Amino acid sequence: MNRLTAIGLASLVAYGLLIGSKYAGFVSAAREDRSPLASTLSSSDSAENRNGVAGLLPLAGQRPITMPAPIARVQPVRASPTALEYRAARDLKAYADGLLSRRDSLTGDERYYLAKALEECQFATALNEDLAAYSTKQRRQFLAGLTVGDPLNAKRTAAYDAVDSSQRCLRFQGTKIAAKEIEDLYHAAAMQGDARAQSRILVAELNKNLTSNRIDSAAPAQIQMDDFSRIVSLLESQDPEAILVVGQFLAQSAMANQLRIGPTGEYPEPSAFLGAFSLVACDLGPDCITLGPEIKLACAHGGYCNAQTFEELYQNFLASPWAYSTALRYRSIIYNAISTRDWSLLGLQPKASYITPQKSSFMQQKAYLSSSSLFAQ
Repeated sequence: MNRLTAIGLASLVAYGLLIGSKYAGFVSAAREDRSPLASTLSSSDSAENRNGVAGLLPLAGQRPITMPAPIARVQPVRASPTALEYRAARDLKAYADGLLSRRDSLTGDERYYLAKALEECQFATALNEDLAAYSTKQRRQFLAGLTVGDPLNAKRTAAYDAVDSSQRCLRFQGTKIAAKEIEDLYHAAAMQGDARAQSRILVAELNKNLTSNRIDSAAPAQIQMDDFSRIVSLLESQDPEAILVVGQFLAQSAMANQLRIGPTGEYPEPSAFLGAFSLVACDLGPDCITLGPEIKLACAHGGYCNAQTFEELYQNFLASPWAYSTALRYRSIIYNAISTRDWSLLGLQPKASYITPQKSSFMQQKAYLSSSSLFAQ
């Protein structure tokens, strides 16, 4: 599986970190912060980690991909016509074929959703058994698990059908979807300034480096200035999905335990930190483009069908009262960091009292960081 596809799949199960603790069938990454590795990291309080994230070393010979600046959002993001068509499509093969027929003239948004459609249906090309029969069997098993006479059964079944990719991908069976084709589409969208595609590419690279650093425990973690600039530019874009993808990376235990956030420099609790980035993403995209399916998943598999918004779902079903209140506090910190460009609030730069958002440009902050021993030269 290529690394961009892995990131796509990680996005689909990101709320296994929240939903997984509520019902079976979803892997919970939330408990990652209870792992022995996380315990080791959280107990470390070295001088290197006190002021901010230590970051990641690049792989030998690896150079970051140069991208144009992401397209900044000045107003809340609404779903584009392409996004609405993607979400409503019951036949993703027809949807993809329509875009492929004019591939050379696609916008960044269209390339992004074409890549998502191919990525969502890639499993169908590798399935040995008949996909229609497989889908019917899975649905039958789901229905068998419902409580007889439960008044929510109709809603749960409708929610299950709405998020069942096997139905949307039926006509992909017997075809081939090259992993490189998906990656090329994301790269092309990124080169057109699509912040979502850029965030996926960046996080794929950083996760690969993080895995390498975990294997080589002797290697100190140091953030590269290019990577820092790219993370910041994606946060500054205010694109909801890009912010969520970056937030998923920063909220991993291996990263969160190296961050000190807010005015008091506290360690963020990983699941609440991810919850906060998710709430910010939904605030910036009122129709919650990325997290909309989580409402249906909670209804289908968890029997919680009352939520009208993701925040309602998060508050009343996914999070404990403590986690929700903590996420609200983290949300304010994230907003303050974005609005003031004081990235020390997210642990992404050392604190420096003489650098203020009002009197210092981002390039001045970057120049200061480049001289800091906390960051790679």
